[in-house]
Amino acid sequence: MNIFGDVLKELGKMFVADLRLTLATLLSVLLVALLMHQGWVDATIAGLLLTLLCIAVLAEAVLREVKQRKHR
Repeated sequence: MNIFGDVLKELGKMFVADLRLTLATLLSVLLVALLMHQGWVDATIAGLLLTLLCIAVLAEAVLREVKQRKHR
């Protein structure tokens, strides 16, 4: 049971480490889910949109980290 607790702690740290990245990813998923629920997009478009949003969120996080490291 100890290893299970350790894994959960590490997963928690991973998601809390960059709160902006976590929230942006969750909001992207929520947005796509709402668009699908309303019937405005089908599953194929939703998958493509979610992929593009996640890539954009990741790119923003990388660029923000590069900018912070240049200022150090």
